[in-house]
Amino acid sequence: MCDPVSLTIAATAVAAGGKVVSGIGQAQQYRYQAQIADQNNRLANEQARDSIDNTNLEARARYRELARMKGAQEAALAANGVDLNFGSAADIQKDTAMTGAEDIAQIYKGGNQRTRGFDISAFNARSDAAANRAKASGALINAGFDALGTALSGASQAVETNMRVKKLKTPAGG
Repeated sequence: MCDPVSLTIAATAVAAGGKVVSGIGQAQQYRYQAQIADQNNRLANEQARDSIDNTNLEARARYRELARMKGAQEAALAANGVDLNFGSAADIQKDTAMTGAEDIAQIYKGGNQRTRGFDISAFNARSDAAANRAKASGALINAGFDALGTALSGASQAVETNMRVKKLKTPAGG
């Protein structure tokens, strides 16, 4: 049978080792979560770029449609012998241009709002990644302090146990 002091030391070593292993596992989990957040950041950035590209394509398509509409109006008015620079013909062209400009402004506004949402998601993912990396470091530091606390507590118990064993071995009276 092992002496009580050796058992206390062994139990302390196992407990301290367990604290360290637990901290390492927790740190690995936080690092994994940081990697996922990094991937989410990359995806959100790609979505933001796609949103900008799609907005520009949609606006370009509206510009082309507007140009075709203006051309058709001018051709129809000119075919009927209407002067394009005065009166109702000029008003029609101005209204078409104004409506087109409003449509294009709405396209850009919607695109900017979508892109902003993706940018916010990317920022949040970057923040999550940084927080998880900090948690990983904290888990390792905490594990070290927990292991040290366990070791000191175990050492104290070993000293107490050793003193009790010596007391029991010492004959009464002397």
